[in-house]
Amino acid sequence: MPIDPISTLGSLGRLQPLADAPPAAAATPAGGFAGILNGLIGQNTQANAAADAAIAGLADGSAQDLHTVTLAVAQADLSFRLILELRNRLAEAFQEVTRMQV
Repeated sequence: MPIDPISTLGSLGRLQPLADAPPAAAATPAGGFAGILNGLIGQNTQANAAADAAIAGLADGSAQDLHTVTLAVAQADLSFRLILELRNRLAEAFQEVTRMQV
């Protein structure tokens, strides 16, 4: 059974980014912890808006491919899970502080 050479496969098109991602937060952000939280919530809002737009584009037929829609929804889900986990960790830390004896 002959094996076809790899060169017969077509090249894949280059994937385009969903949106321009902001640069990572600096070591000492100007807003401190509140600035980081506001940035995460802002990114989550943008990710949700992009996912909603991608889903609407899929519903009305203007979306080019399903992969872009799936990536937008997965990015919004991951952003939400990050904020949810951060909230859970903050709640646990607050409970731990309230249990401390002075």
